[in-house]
Amino acid sequence: MTGTARAQQPRPDSVPPPAVRQLSEISVVQQKALVERKADRIIYNVSSSVSAAGANGLEVLGRVPGLRVTDNMIGLAGRGAMKVMVNGRMVPLTGEDLQRYLKSMSAGEIARVEVITNPSAAYDADGNAGLINIVTRRDRNQGFSGEVQAGLKRADYGGKPLYGVSNYGTVTAGGNFSYNTSKWSWYGNLNYDHGRFLEGFGIDLSYPRRYWTQTDTGNYKVRNLNLVLGTDYKISQKTTIGFNYNGSRTAYIGDDHVNNPLYSTGHLPDSVLKTYATYKPVAWSNGLNVHLVTRFDSVGRQMSIDADYFNYYRTDQSDFESRRYNPYGELLLDGVTRYFDTNKQAINIYTLKADFQWPTRFANYAFGGKLSFIDNYSNVFYYNNIKDQLIYNKALSNEYDYTENTQALYLSAAKEMGKWKLNAGLRMEATQTKGISHIQDQTNRNDYVKLFPSFSAIWNYTTDNHLAFTFGKRINRPVFWDLNPYKSLTTAYSYLEGNPYLQPEYNSNFELSHSWKQRFTVAAFLNITNNGFNRITIASEDDNTVFTTPVNFLKIYRYGLSASATVQPWSWLESTNQLTAYNTAANSSHPYIADVKGLGMYLSTNNNISLNSDKTWQVAVNGWYQFPEIDHNGKSDAYYNVDLGLKTLCLQKRLSIALNAADLLRSSASVVHYTYGNIKQTFTHFQVNRNVRLTLTYKLGQSSRKREVRNTGSDEERHRL
Repeated sequence: MTGTARAQQPRPDSVPPPAVRQLSEISVVQQKALVERKADRIIYNVSSSVSAAGANGLEVLGRVPGLRVTDNMIGLAGRGAMKVMVNGRMVPLTGEDLQRYLKSMSAGEIARVEVITNPSAAYDADGNAGLINIVTRRDRNQGFSGEVQAGLKRADYGGKPLYGVSNYGTVTAGGNFSYNTSKWSWYGNLNYDHGRFLEGFGIDLSYPRRYWTQTDTGNYKVRNLNLVLGTDYKISQKTTIGFNYNGSRTAYIGDDHVNNPLYSTGHLPDSVLKTYATYKPVAWSNGLNVHLVTRFDSVGRQMSIDADYFNYYRTDQSDFESRRYNPYGELLLDGVTRYFDTNKQAINIYTLKADFQWPTRFANYAFGGKLSFIDNYSNVFYYNNIKDQLIYNKALSNEYDYTENTQALYLSAAKEMGKWKLNAGLRMEATQTKGISHIQDQTNRNDYVKLFPSFSAIWNYTTDNHLAFTFGKRINRPVFWDLNPYKSLTTAYSYLEGNPYLQPEYNSNFELSHSWKQRFTVAAFLNITNNGFNRITIASEDDNTVFTTPVNFLKIYRYGLSASATVQPWSWLESTNQLTAYNTAANSSHPYIADVKGLGMYLSTNNNISLNSDKTWQVAVNGWYQFPEIDHNGKSDAYYNVDLGLKTLCLQKRLSIALNAADLLRSSASVVHYTYGNIKQTFTHFQVNRNVRLTLTYKLGQSSRKREVRNTGSDEERHRL
């Protein structure tokens, strides 16, 4: 065996059977730290979080220190957007589809959330600020174990009925199980929630001679069902094969209420446009994975192969009516516009990935490749509704086919030299895209090859102190819907429109950090975004038309300092705190959008307080504050959040009861100000997140299990490694 020492092996017929040691019953009572800091990632342990109990997957991400969840982005404070993985596999959804998918998950099925700010070359290059990896629960102990959970959430939108409804809230139920033998491992999760909620936004436009405002509030019933099933089989001591299925059904049935007053000079009422639309979006997703892991030898050389299929299918239909009134509330002549539309989206994704770990005396190498095939079909068919007669509207309709194929290869090497740990990698991704708008008879193609280097150097100059430098280049690809050149009406005069010419944006991240005992970290960072895109709202004062479309026009420089501390000054208090201060300069190439720059700062604190010595009673006090900052080409106001929680364990710690109050001050929604030409714009999010949740969780199976501990034939070699 070249480059490595081979231990002399006995003949197969002389190998003794593996020694089995039977341990007495053990009970693990120590709770994991809420936040763990590793060299390459931050880990948020959901089971240790009081405030996460009963939350959905999106709400769990919002409780991870440093992560921000808005209505259109999941990102790292001061750093930018991040892509989401589940169990190391990229979730191929973005925007609203991703958020609804995450809402179908339950905190009860999530073990931890990993925030990876400088992923190695082995990971996909997607995500400007890095990757978020959601790791689902799975008990590896022998025998059966599981949990069942039920919860009730009551939302608070101001204490008065809205749209004839006063009981906004959600009922949830679910559970998970694991069953393990010496060769087989079975696991699964099932979650369901049923409820009603509000969401929406507002836009204000200040023309030189007019003032236009719009509020759009959606009143929805939600039905989510999420199922995970999987199994692993140990073929031999070196080879394991497995299968995993993840499926969900999400339905958001409801209506939108849009109010559009228009004011003339002096803010005198000019007219009012009121729009009412019903929606019935229903989405199904199915994910299948087959994987094989095999070890070639006892020194760590191994291969893993993953084959994945993901399908996402979404349908919707809408009845739409806009009515225009004069300042006295009288319906204007020809002031009624009615449409009916149907739309569909079908995404099919196939991936095949192979990874190799290859340690040698000189360095530990990792290499591999990935093939990805994406086929996205979508359509929207509009009909003018004239006296209940539907007449096809070709000008508004569209049928769109989009394919994206990516071939990736990577190589990385890790080496330890005394107090130094070095890791360098290079990933190559070749991408071919094709978009066909059938009704518009338009075809757009892209074909590009990009290199994504990554590097990290860690100097452990004492036992408790290490200094680290990291660099990585990443890509942020447009949302599928943003590439589709169809119009999505919000009123008779306003709509959203895709851009088939939209290109990816690229991000370069640099960071120099110092850490002490993995508890205190200080870092200086620089992020550079090239070819950045954002949605811009274009308004015409002549005909009151307003439309929003995504455009590449930004180059963004962001540099700053961050500091974090995880402290336990007393046995009853665990506190995680973070401060990030930064300066952002967004340079625009658009002739009607000016450059913007300014300072920003983010503060957060997460505190678990134990009320007794065995920690069966715990209180959580959490909060964050986002100071005004530059948001792409806009400037946001300050917004903030305060959460409180109480959790108790009883029945020999089998039963957990948690009561949580989120967004107590109704202050977690952002307001962003933009300027397009001489028109000032304000965008307001209406995602009010104030709610109270009661959650009961009961553990199944043996609380103290007997485990078999096997001495493997590679124990000595692994110690040498």
